[in-house]
Amino acid sequence: MAIFITILTWPVISLLVTGATHFTLEAIWPDLRNTFIPPVLAPILLAYGLWVGYRAIGSGGTYLHAIVAAVVLGLLPVALDIVGFGVILGRGTDAGVMAGVFGMAVIVFGSLIGAGFALSGRAHVEA
Repeated sequence: MAIFITILTWPVISLLVTGATHFTLEAIWPDLRNTFIPPVLAPILLAYGLWVGYRAIGSGGTYLHAIVAAVVLGLLPVALDIVGFGVILGRGTDAGVMAGVFGMAVIVFGSLIGAGFALSGRAHVEA
């Protein structure tokens, strides 16, 4: 369990700040929903996934630790999209679920890349 605290502390804090900023901006200026679309948000979420996957391996974890950590981090966009945008801003829970699942998937994809990259650097080929 301690490894997940090591892996997730700063990505969770940073994603909470990112999500709160995103939510606040769209609450103030609703037309920004046309700017904050999946192709714009995906690279940001992918970077969070890369961070978590790379950090998992760097902290002594395994590929599975990276996947689990990504799923845990991915719960944040799910909650924000369903509760924040879907319920509070009135966009509907169906749209929130779809956006949240997309966000979680992108974080997991990034984590797979980050963990794979970190693991590939550890391999030493014997001649």
